[in-house]
Amino acid sequence: MNVNVKVKESSAAAGRGEIFAWCWYDFSNSAFVTVVVTVVGGVFFTQLVCGGKKGAEFLWGTALSTAAAVAMVAGPLLGRWADRKAAKKPLLVGLTLVCVAATSLMGLPVWGVAAVIGLVVVANAAFLLGENLVAAFLPELAPPGKRGKISAYGWGFGYVGGLASLGLALWILSGAEGSVRKVFPAVAGFMLLAALPTILFLKERAKTGRDGVTEPDWRAVWNTIRERPELRRLLLGLGASLTGLSAVVGFASIYATQEIGFSLEDTVKLFVVLQVAAVVGALVTGPWQDRNGARPVLLSALGLWVLVSAGAWLSRSAGSFYAVAALAGLGMGWLQSAGRAAVAEITPQGRQGEVFGLWGFAGKLAGIVGPLAFGALAGVVGLREAVLVNGVWFFLGAWILGRDKD
Repeated sequence: MNVNVKVKESSAAAGRGEIFAWCWYDFSNSAFVTVVVTVVGGVFFTQLVCGGKKGAEFLWGTALSTAAAVAMVAGPLLGRWADRKAAKKPLLVGLTLVCVAATSLMGLPVWGVAAVIGLVVVANAAFLLGENLVAAFLPELAPPGKRGKISAYGWGFGYVGGLASLGLALWILSGAEGSVRKVFPAVAGFMLLAALPTILFLKERAKTGRDGVTEPDWRAVWNTIRERPELRRLLLGLGASLTGLSAVVGFASIYATQEIGFSLEDTVKLFVVLQVAAVVGALVTGPWQDRNGARPVLLSALGLWVLVSAGAWLSRSAGSFYAVAALAGLGMGWLQSAGRAAVAEITPQGRQGEVFGLWGFAGKLAGIVGPLAFGALAGVVGLREAVLVNGVWFFLGAWILGRDKD
């Protein structure tokens, strides 16, 4: 017999200051996904740590996928535990510190390939679990019909954070030889400072109380999936879509350097374009979603991603690839902001951590399948053809989300 903890929600509404503090976490963690995962990390690992040896891309994809597997398994159970204990906030703080610490160590020259892979796994898993928990605050911050706008504020501000961290990385990379290693502690410090408003001012609205006998957490999570077809369909569609997106995020810098001929500094500039476009994509999404619902917003975003896949395959010049990056940025902000808000709209009170753990499960499963499938496919048919085939995931996501019934 287990004694459960019932979550009672505080009725105090979130003010603009607290919503802004919540947005700062998106600002903070965008530095990790933009610089460490997307722009610098892949090239640093494959060229400097592995010395450009064959199979380095597969090892990088495996590291990202292993971290996603850890977060995928732990996320729903950790979220349900956080609901019962009213502990979303302390867990979020702890995971942030773990991510910051592992990132700060990543660039040290003392590590071999295995050690760097371990640090990537720890840092990325902590980042992904923190992403679940901060999203779980969204239903508490805004009433139904306004969550699209709040989610868009967070994603939009997050991309500004990614842009600022890219500027920091570009400034460091313009220095002496070996400056790429200095990027990692600098980004870690950036993340910690940017997360301080969230750490200091975001409130834990859930309160603990006593409840009776309850089923095991794993069974409760399974029942949530089984009993809520609308949630199941949304997570399946988002999962397929994010599989394609995770492959793009994990291999974009590698594709730009190997297929288009960009230097690392050029790749950073490319992602400045992507980040600016992503701010626009996120901000235009929110009001549209609040007025018309999630489906037309999500389907439009996936249509754009199909165009991005074809455009990247066709691109042979720096100019055309910048245009593709701008479209990808629009689609990225569009899809991610709308997906988070769509989940918030169907989340029952008192189960935010659990449901957003399931949202994270779908995203992390995508983070496993996407990089592994893309890396394996690129090894067989080449990077350029793999980019085109990757667009199938967006077609699949649109088909699932466009259905009227599960």
